[in-house]
Amino acid sequence: MTGPEPDGLIVGLIRGPHGVRGEVTVDPRTDIADRFRVGATLSCDGIGPLRVASVGGLSAKPFVRFDGYTGRPQAETLQGRFLRVSRVEARRAAGGAYLWADLVGLQVLHTDGTLLGEVSEVLRAGETDVLVITRPATADLLVPALASVVRAIDLAARSITIAPQEEL
Repeated sequence: MTGPEPDGLIVGLIRGPHGVRGEVTVDPRTDIADRFRVGATLSCDGIGPLRVASVGGLSAKPFVRFDGYTGRPQAETLQGRFLRVSRVEARRAAGGAYLWADLVGLQVLHTDGTLLGEVSEVLRAGETDVLVITRPATADLLVPALASVVRAIDLAARSITIAPQEEL
């Protein structure tokens, strides 16, 4: 298994072969429903671009066959590799939504200007994304990414302004 490469955002992890026809099971790491559609091109760590030839199974655990992969031995060479797309493609597919990768590392400010910490991670909790804010010398703060809480996101200034829920 090769480690992740720095280019592109991870959209899936190839778990292993599915059957004998070159298909692999993919663990999706994306909210884009048709990310693994026939004809889509994804970058595979250590391999390069792969074009989706067929897709089956459930969207939560699809099995995918790539052009040129026609048997189980070929599919086994893909096991444990990440599938990626460029940030440009991720932004296009997200349709104006913020990418999690863009939020990690941003400074988080209270509406009164007080620095609260930095976004270290974004989690999915049911239907709501949650910002994990790392604070110096205290426990992390978990903040739902709701319009009533997140008041402004300024990617250029690398900051997010929030009004914590207990103050609403």
